Amino acid sequence: MPLSPARFWNWFRGFADRLPVDEIPDTLQDELLSQLHGYDDRLYFLLSTDSTPRELIVTANGVLAAFEAADALVSAAPDLSGWKFHSLKPPMGFDFRHTDGPISLDVSQLWFVPLTTPQHPAALGVVIGLPDADFVYQHESVDTAYTIISTAIGERECAQEIAHFALTKLPDSPEENGYLELPRLPDYIEFHKRQNG
Repeated sequence: MPLSPARFWNWFRGFADRLPVDEIPDTLQDELLSQLHGYDDRLYFLLSTDSTPRELIVTANGVLAAFEAADALVSAAPDLSGWKFHSLKPPMGFDFRHTDGPISLDVSQLWFVPLTTPQHPAALGVVIGLPDADFVYQHESVDTAYTIISTAIGERECAQEIAHFALTKLPDSPEENGYLELPRLPDYIEFHKRQNG
């Protein structure tokens, strides 16, 4: 029988008291994931270690069908001193560096090209252009394009508005080849929505 939101949060109160201030041991992270999967195995988490208040983000990793479960869990969260809870990854803007092993990208300096097809004009694709896309493909441990975009504009907006993510080699003259600076993506999404009703 799945864990109810109330039972999860009753457990979390005690768990929060056991968390160290800085680095969180793998055993405690595994325990949290196990309890979260007891509620819904499509959900995962991000847990802050150096913020005040501390933050727990319940993420569905972009799976739209699991958004309702994340929303229901966080809406039942208690008013816990020193904590803030989020359903889905909130938008962080574009002023950050994406790091993944040897990959290090200044997101504010990236470019993208929007893609649509005549068959599905409302489905927006986003391709991020990188000077060394092959290096990123060889070394990425996560989907770089999705991770960057979902972090920047938020998990909900990303899943609802963007149908396809990809990387490609950035041409020498991005603007002349239809590329836009990545921080302009939210404005482009609004333009695309207006164009498609």
